Amino acid sequence: MEELPAPLELLPHLPNELIILEILPRLPVKSLLKFRCVSKSWLSSISTPHFIKAHLEKSSQNKDHSHHSLIARSSAPHLAFKNCSVQSLLQQPVTHATNVNYPVANTSSSISVVGSCNGLICIVVNCEQIHIWNPSTTKSKTLNDSDFIREKHCYTIYGFGYDEMNDDYNVVAIINPLNRVKIETKVYSLKSDKWRRIDDFPGFFPFYSWGKYVEGKLHWPGFRGNQDRAVVSFDLAQAKYGELKLPINGDGASFPLLGVLGRCLCAMYEYQWSSVDLWMMKEYGVMESWIKMLTFPSFGIRGHVPLCISRNGEVLIQFESTLKLYNLQGDSVGNPKIMNMDECCDAIYYVESLVSANANDKEDRQHG
Repeated sequence: MEELPAPLELLPHLPNELIILEILPRLPVKSLLKFRCVSKSWLSSISTPHFIKAHLEKSSQNKDHSHHSLIARSSAPHLAFKNCSVQSLLQQPVTHATNVNYPVANTSSSISVVGSCNGLICIVVNCEQIHIWNPSTTKSKTLNDSDFIREKHCYTIYGFGYDEMNDDYNVVAIINPLNRVKIETKVYSLKSDKWRRIDDFPGFFPFYSWGKYVEGKLHWPGFRGNQDRAVVSFDLAQAKYGELKLPINGDGASFPLLGVLGRCLCAMYEYQWSSVDLWMMKEYGVMESWIKMLTFPSFGIRGHVPLCISRNGEVLIQFESTLKLYNLQGDSVGNPKIMNMDECCDAIYYVESLVSANANDKEDRQHG
């Protein structure tokens, strides 16, 4: 068991301002949660919005992934969420997973992971009950109910991201009737704790997948007709839809799946159950910046998920319930094993943070 740090009086040569502004923001969340017990001054400083933002920025920019984790759903022997170090997955052949307390533990309901943003994770239970959860602090919020979620004869796809202009976190729900007469969109604001209806979805029909968050926008692959494909974007600050062109349109490839690597939008195409091309948009919104990063074998599997890219260009990819590492030449350079996790489903990469899932909860902000 870790010991608490030496009290401030044992560090007379370090000014308190230096500790608060330069040292503490570089530490992992697990340590900071313990350090709040050192003194009322530290508790107050670590709980301020300025400190939480500074810590998030430093953690996000760490290229060694020492402040990033992978969280995944394990269904054997029973449903559970487990967490492991991304740095270990990239550098070690074996990584140990630990159990994580999540909002709806001990349930047999269907749980899906929508996405992560700034350390918050959005999960959906039975396609209707939505939770925003910080696994690092174990704090969570259950979104208020909205009648549209239970509408019959339709399916709903979601996205989760951060509106920087309004300093707000949003859940976007796209309600698609099976008859496709009209596709509705509703947006939840964590700051106001309310849903609102916005303009209907544009001409492209969304492919059933969770939205990918890049550059303040959510993204879904969309289609119009048999061959006309594009990326449909939703600007959280402007609450408006847009469209991005894909690197290829058909050409014998499967319908593209989207992902995010190094804050860049990615598209993955599978060819005849044999190989997969991974494309990356290096400069957001610029069609000419799409580059094919690598090609790797599919092993007869569809739905590959790019999770992260290491400092030296190795890409961690999920193959159903297993993980593989590939270099940019398409060569397999590792098969990370995870102890204490029989299956690795719905894996998601996130940065550990102190960001609160309760935007207006003053007690939560002050006392975590």
